[in-house]
Amino acid sequence: MNRFAGALLLGCCVVLSGCKEVVSVAKVGVRAERAFQDDTPITPVSQPDRYAMFSDILKVHRARAERVARISRALRVANAPICSVTRPDIGLSTHQLSDYPEPIRPLAMHFMEIEEDGRFVHFVVPDSPADDADIRRGERILSGWPVSDAAPLTLETEQGPQAIAIDPDTACAIPAFVVQSDRLNASTDGREIDLSSALVDQAGDDSGLAFIIAHEMAHVIRPPAEGASRWDVELQADADALVLMRNAGFDIDGTVRVWAAGVELHRDSQALSLTHPPVDIRLQALRRALSETQRRSSLVAPGEVLRLD
Repeated sequence: MNRFAGALLLGCCVVLSGCKEVVSVAKVGVRAERAFQDDTPITPVSQPDRYAMFSDILKVHRARAERVARISRALRVANAPICSVTRPDIGLSTHQLSDYPEPIRPLAMHFMEIEEDGRFVHFVVPDSPADDADIRRGERILSGWPVSDAAPLTLETEQGPQAIAIDPDTACAIPAFVVQSDRLNASTDGREIDLSSALVDQAGDDSGLAFIIAHEMAHVIRPPAEGASRWDVELQADADALVLMRNAGFDIDGTVRVWAAGVELHRDSQALSLTHPPVDIRLQALRRALSETQRRSSLVAPGEVLRLD
C-alpha cells in the first residue's frame, strides 16, 4: 500500500465501516491496526453522507500530498548538484487501483479518476515539466513509467495514445511523503522522508514546511560525522537546511524570524526531546547559520548553488 492510499484508508475507515477504530502508523509504509470497540453505540450514517465524507477526506489528503510534493520537488531539483544520488523528475505522481485496500476501491474508482486496470496520473506538480506538457489528472499511462531519458511517456488522452517527449529535471533522490499521524514528527531512513499529517498541517507557510523537509534532506546529504553528538548533528542539519532552502529560493530570513517568534510556544515540548537541543540553543545556532549563509551567498553569482561546507 502506498502512503497516500494508507493515509486515505486511515481517514475514511470510520466512514466505511461505521465502527470506531484505534489506528497506529508504522514507520515503514502505513499500516492500519484496528481495535473495534463493540460496546460503543454507533449512529448510522446514510450512504450519501458517507460519500460526502469520503470526498472531503480525499480533498484534505490530496492537498497535503500535493503541497509536500511541490515543496520537496523544489528543494530536490535546486539541490541536485550537491546530492550523490539523483533521478529524472518530471513532477508527476501516479497510482493504480491495487494501491488501495479492497474496501475503498469502489470509492477510489468513483472519486479519483482511476479504473480497474492500468496506472493513472494522480496529480501534477505546478510549473513542472509534466505541467508544461499539459498532462492531466486521470490520464492513463501506457508506457514510459518510471520516467527516464531513454523513452517517451505514452499516455491515453482524449485524442488517443500520445507519446510525449519530456525533458525531465534532475532531482535529489530523496522523496518526501505524508503519513497519517496526530504526532508532530518528521524523520528519514536515509532514503526518503516521512512527515506526519499533523506536522504538515501545523508547519505554517511554505518556507516553514520547506525548513522541515530540508532539515531531513540534510541528514541524508551529509551523514553524521564520526564521534559527533546528537545535538551537533541536529544543529548542523538546521544550518544545512538554510543552505538548501536558499538554493531553492525559499525565504530563509523569514523562516528564522518565525522560528524566533515560536520559541515560547515550543519550549516545553522541545525540552522533552532526547535528540534535539533546547529551542534557545537551536535559535542561537540558526541565527549564526543565517548570517553565514547570507555571507556566502554574497560571494557567489546569482543563481549559483551553495554547497554544504
